[in-house]
Amino acid sequence: MLAIPRNKPVIFLGICLLLSLLLAGCASVAAPAAPVEQPAQAPAEASAAEEPAADSSASVSAEYNKIIEDSKNEKDGLLVYSIMSEKNWAPVLEGFKAKYPWIEVSTADLGAYEVFERYYTESAGKARTGDMIITAAPDGWVKFAQKGEVQPYVSVEDANIPELGKIDKGVYAVSTDPMVFVWNKALLPEPPKTMAELVSMIEAEPDKFAGKLVSYDAAGEGFGYGLNWYYTKAKGDEGWKTLEVIGSTKPTILTSGGKMIDAVLSGEAVLGYFVSNITVQPRLAEAGQLLDYAFVPDAQLVVVRGMAVTKNATSPNSAKLLLDYILSSEGQLAFSKGGLTAYRADVADQAPLHLAQVSKAVGGDQNLIFSRPEADIADQAKHDEFIARWQKALQLTQ
Repeated sequence: MLAIPRNKPVIFLGICLLLSLLLAGCASVAAPAAPVEQPAQAPAEASAAEEPAADSSASVSAEYNKIIEDSKNEKDGLLVYSIMSEKNWAPVLEGFKAKYPWIEVSTADLGAYEVFERYYTESAGKARTGDMIITAAPDGWVKFAQKGEVQPYVSVEDANIPELGKIDKGVYAVSTDPMVFVWNKALLPEPPKTMAELVSMIEAEPDKFAGKLVSYDAAGEGFGYGLNWYYTKAKGDEGWKTLEVIGSTKPTILTSGGKMIDAVLSGEAVLGYFVSNITVQPRLAEAGQLLDYAFVPDAQLVVVRGMAVTKNATSPNSAKLLLDYILSSEGQLAFSKGGLTAYRADVADQAPLHLAQVSKAVGGDQNLIFSRPEADIADQAKHDEFIARWQKALQLTQ
């Protein structure tokens, strides 16, 4: 505290004057009479971008906490209609359970179209139905979205998902799975490396492959329909000629990848083409002495496996949490451990199989053919025309 001498008023007045000047100077620094001039436009744009971002983050956090809390009140569990086996699901459900222990998840391994058909039937009858659908029937997804059966949920992981993984509003990609050659090593020690080489081998030794090739059904199964549609779209006449040569062998056409693996292992087939890699990976450990697989550089089909929360979900909040978990880096790694192919960029160096590895193996992205929903594939007239031509090429019609 400043001591002021009583017998020196002149000094006192001088000190008061000095303090007044100092206080006035400080006030002018702390609160300038006019605002500091800013560069034109730039600060205004930055402020406009920054301010909503903070509000948006707080809003998302509060909203997401509500989803989590509301999921605790969904007592009927979470029902998922998918096209993946228990082995594919196991690592994902383990991680999800650790994160949300109150959610009981049930998964059904159904056909690519069957997931939709069951949902439509149950919804029409006001019965319990799938809270989430995961399938790879591109035409089925187009129709499902057009019917308004998708909850337009924007995932909290949306910003981390490449455009390839954003199929439609509320529909995201689970994985990007390559289709492969699968063969019996004892019966076919030197397998084809490309579709072109397969054609040459068939033409050179037709008896060797007669009745011994296996693949997906395009007529009765949405998964196979998408594969053959996009293959012939990418390859044009060359693709159709390849299918005609394959058709000369009278191939076995199935709707299940697991059954294709069984056929190859038993010797009923020597080679499968366009076989889903997710059915191969879980079988390699036990059948590796007899079973082998390879990518197909001149026709590397990649299935974009879609998922969405359904409009009539009984447990929509739990379904949203599972969707977000699958899209997260942790979920992507979990499904890749189950045999699926991750596609998030930030897990490329950690996933057992990543889309980047597939791309590199076949010579680059330009050699990838994606089976992904588009309007044309759901056009019924085009579908019927395509199936008729496909059946003729594979000699499946009389």
